[in-house]
Amino acid sequence: MSAIIGVPINPKTAYILDKFLKNQEEIQKRSATEVNTIFATEDVTFAEKLRKILQKYSINHEIITFEPNRPKNAKDRIWNIVLARNAIRDYFLKSKAEYLIFMDADMIFEPEIVNKLIKIAEKGYDVVYNGYLDRGNPNGINLTGFGGTLIKRWVMEKVRFRCKEKNGRVVDEGVFFEFDLVKIGAKVYRGFIAYSEHHDPKRPPSICHPRELKLSERIRNDIRFRFISHAISIPLCYDILWNVSMMLKR
Repeated sequence: MSAIIGVPINPKTAYILDKFLKNQEEIQKRSATEVNTIFATEDVTFAEKLRKILQKYSINHEIITFEPNRPKNAKDRIWNIVLARNAIRDYFLKSKAEYLIFMDADMIFEPEIVNKLIKIAEKGYDVVYNGYLDRGNPNGINLTGFGGTLIKRWVMEKVRFRCKEKNGRVVDEGVFFEFDLVKIGAKVYRGFIAYSEHHDPKRPPSICHPRELKLSERIRNDIRFRFISHAISIPLCYDILWNVSMMLKR
């Protein structure tokens, strides 16, 4: 049994790089399964810099680069993130690994995270979301992002990451991914599974501890409820749930 940790990365998101790499080293040492960390970047110069830095760490890894082939009128940075995720997906599908686990380069996780995610997946779940707090906002709960999210191979064989941008509005890959999970009948688990720190270059990190979901959190993050919202959001190119959450935070 083996797992790939996929990390979309570029110079702008690598502001805790040494901490992140040290954390990856610890995660690999503590993982009961074989783990390989794959870094995906569109910046060839940064890839070379990262390759040299990684020589200081005992991390099973590979760095892959991709062409930033975005649509002609694309402006939002989300396109590069989607391209990075798909580059990692393609690498994963060529490997023999059973699990793909996405981690963001601005986050630190407890060393046992891979073991915890796989333990839940072995109970029959196809996607396991590790909840975390939004960067720079300790009150912003995120149970639908890719901050420590495990995905089984069969799901990645059926789903490719995508996004949409129109008239300055964006629907990100997380919305499309949730939408596609329902369409293919994937079994999804969400929870605050592992300790995490979400770092911000200008603010203290948002720290999240493992805990049970509250009833209100279970209702808001029910995959069927979110599917209906996403089915409306996608053709409108307007993320209803995200915009409502932003209004409530004001």
